[in-house]
Amino acid sequence: MSKKRAKTFTVIGIIVALASAGIYLASISSSQIQEEKQFLENYYSLVNATNGVTETYHKEIEKWERDQYDDRELVTITDSFLPQYDLLVDRASGFKPPQKYHEALDLYIRSLRSERESYAMFRDFLETGDPKLNEISIDLLSNSTKYELESFNLINALR
Repeated sequence: MSKKRAKTFTVIGIIVALASAGIYLASISSSQIQEEKQFLENYYSLVNATNGVTETYHKEIEKWERDQYDDRELVTITDSFLPQYDLLVDRASGFKPPQKYHEALDLYIRSLRSERESYAMFRDFLETGDPKLNEISIDLLSNSTKYELESFNLINALR
């Protein structure tokens, strides 16, 4: 084989290798973009579902504040809402986020758990009348909001 022909095969081999690497990298980028898009769709869907549950529960608390419910009735209502937060935590825990979003998802799960714990403490306050339980409930709800905002801020910073 002549040197010219060997160089031609070498150049063709390099071009084919570079093209293959480019196609491979493009497919990785495309799959990463799709994975990120899917995660964000799931995340925002979870946030919307959570907002719906929270808004509905807060409407029930407003009725209690207007004396439309007594403490016992709100305990029963709260008991019916707590499993909904468990389902939201389970749903979030099933997500497979891209690595860069792990912390944001963990913060959102902490927010959900803290919100659920807050309502459980509030329920116990309703049953016992112990004002310390109400204070704990308020602190947990405050923590929930803090974790949620941290999660949102992180998601926005990474996008």
